[in-house]
Amino acid sequence: MNSNKISLIYPRAGNGILKQGVTTLIFILFIGVFSGQASNPLKGTPEAQTLLKEFPFLGKLLTTENPWEMQPEALAGKVFDRMPKIAQGDEAYPLLFSDRREENGWPGEKIFGQYAYESEYYTFDREYPVMKLHVGRPLLFGVQHGRVEALAMEKKLTPTFPFLDPKVIPPFLQKLDSIVYLLAPYGARRLPSDFYLASRYLLPNDVLMTVTNLTGSTNGTPYVEIELRPWGPVEKFADSQTLAFPGAEGAGRYSRGGRGGKVFVVTSLDDYLPNGRPGRPEGTYGQASEYATTLGKGKWIPYVDALGNKHPGEGRPLLPGFPALPPEKLIHGTLREAVEAKGPRYIVFAVSGTIRLKAPLDIKNPYITIAGQTAPGDGIQIRNFGIRVNTHDVILRYLRIRVGDIKGPGNLKRLLGEQTHALDLNGMNIIADHCDIAYACDQVFNTYGQHRREATTLQWSYIYGAPTASTHEKGNHSMISVGVGWGWVSSHHNLLAHGRVRNPRIDMLTYDFRNNVIYNFVGTGYGSSNDYLRLNYVGNTLKKGPDSKGNPKYAWSENTKYAQWYGRDNKLPADFKSVFGKSDVAVISAPIPSIPVVTQPAEEAYRLVLEKGGATKPVRDTITSYVAQTVKNGTGFIPGTPADWPEGGFATYPKVKAPVDTNKNGIPDKWEISHGLDLKKTKATGHDLDPKYDNIEVYMNSI
Repeated sequence: MNSNKISLIYPRAGNGILKQGVTTLIFILFIGVFSGQASNPLKGTPEAQTLLKEFPFLGKLLTTENPWEMQPEALAGKVFDRMPKIAQGDEAYPLLFSDRREENGWPGEKIFGQYAYESEYYTFDREYPVMKLHVGRPLLFGVQHGRVEALAMEKKLTPTFPFLDPKVIPPFLQKLDSIVYLLAPYGARRLPSDFYLASRYLLPNDVLMTVTNLTGSTNGTPYVEIELRPWGPVEKFADSQTLAFPGAEGAGRYSRGGRGGKVFVVTSLDDYLPNGRPGRPEGTYGQASEYATTLGKGKWIPYVDALGNKHPGEGRPLLPGFPALPPEKLIHGTLREAVEAKGPRYIVFAVSGTIRLKAPLDIKNPYITIAGQTAPGDGIQIRNFGIRVNTHDVILRYLRIRVGDIKGPGNLKRLLGEQTHALDLNGMNIIADHCDIAYACDQVFNTYGQHRREATTLQWSYIYGAPTASTHEKGNHSMISVGVGWGWVSSHHNLLAHGRVRNPRIDMLTYDFRNNVIYNFVGTGYGSSNDYLRLNYVGNTLKKGPDSKGNPKYAWSENTKYAQWYGRDNKLPADFKSVFGKSDVAVISAPIPSIPVVTQPAEEAYRLVLEKGGATKPVRDTITSYVAQTVKNGTGFIPGTPADWPEGGFATYPKVKAPVDTNKNGIPDKWEISHGLDLKKTKATGHDLDPKYDNIEVYMNSI
């Protein structure tokens, strides 16, 4: 790689260096010579031997020839103390390598007398690989990771969990800092850092090392993160990866979806319960809240937390019971049958209308593409329950997921304590594009990376209608979106509308939030006081609506010492003070490294989101059109239930016959003939039309 060229791509490194003038340019070229030479000048030197003894992982990375251009599995085998497991992906295309200390007796990667609790190598985007070593590790239990239940769990785990002694942190950081002096003869250099807890170093072999002392974050555990990445994009891999579809961007852009797999054609709007549906016994008490104390005598109990502390202002509500439903037989031709199948698979639709789910649709098996745009007529609408993704390589396009307050059978409504989400994404290489996501009584849309790391994209989608007449056990829970855990999330060109709060709420993740529109909010974005979110907040528009009667003064605020926030070109209401509030130390002057997204000025993005966003294919239905129109006109309101909105919140679709598909390959005959394909010979997974995309993908992408 050419470091001089790449420094212009990464302004965070480049800006700090370029201030040094001509001397810096000579230095950068000096480093570039090293990285481009056939032999490694550090290899075999006393400095290399010192590193290989004290920090073997880094020593091997710096003495390997062109490490970032190696295939990921080869580099992993080269630098790790032992070959790590593929945590997500497969041998043909690994997305994440991971290993933990004390698994099978392994002590962890050695680093100056300490040992990394966890070692990770992210390869989901080979142009932008990242290695992370966690020395110590914070505990994280859901979005409320500072709550007493988590603290109680931390106390319980103290004898076995590898907590660090805080006293080792200062000398440990000094030893890491000494690397730059050790390797100075080979071009190593400390780089500017505008975050007070982070130190950045340019090392030989085009290695950018960032050391962040996050001690005190999450639940207060001593914790240091060492991140290693190439100085810029690895150009060798720029053309070797195939986008999920033309226009896919962000962290999930290279999702493989169902590529090369079986075609499932949905021919039925029915659903079934393969595992039954759990009931709830009488006498169950829910989560603590102030709301519970308003329910009346006998309908709640006082709240005593896991540490034995009493909370006079909070109680736990008594939740009504309901019976379980038994398992039901599989129904062929249904969406559920296709989703729950194994192996790479495409799902297309030969029916239009509404699918009333009987339980959440769980995507647990990887390599799946669900193409809502292939439905005839006005398309597909999913209601009653949402979709939960707990795997990798998933493509969701042009789906309308509108949950509502009915759970069935029939028109049976939910009871207090029955929480719903419309769409949860949990995994890597996931992309949801042009979807409508609505009417869930907890958060409407979520990304969860506590246990499975994230590399996801939500783009050109509408999230809306978080109901105020909620069945959430904490009462009114009109909330739009949550993201939590570790990994990368790209949210761009989306509309977040008609939800009171969590617009959005994000903890821990590297979250790239750009060119989005937030409308008719009460509260804006925030995290937690002890989280270490890395946030890019770029080119967004916040527009008040009829329900915007709260008093937020910032687009994003939290009293935190650990987060990093970067903002640029955001269009805010006139009475807002600034983009960020409550924490001066979190605001940084250069963007967080993230996967590229084509970015427009905020005003242009606002227009594009309203014109082109949401589930627009096969048509933009009446509900999507209504939501877009309310934003444009400054009208509308946050619904109590979907019934408060036009058409009861759900569009109705006429029955339309699917196009003829003689060979049952998921591609209509008319389309195949118009593209010169032979109906008798053409396979859905053939490459007659494009060397990178299956024939059926070319068809899907042409709609």
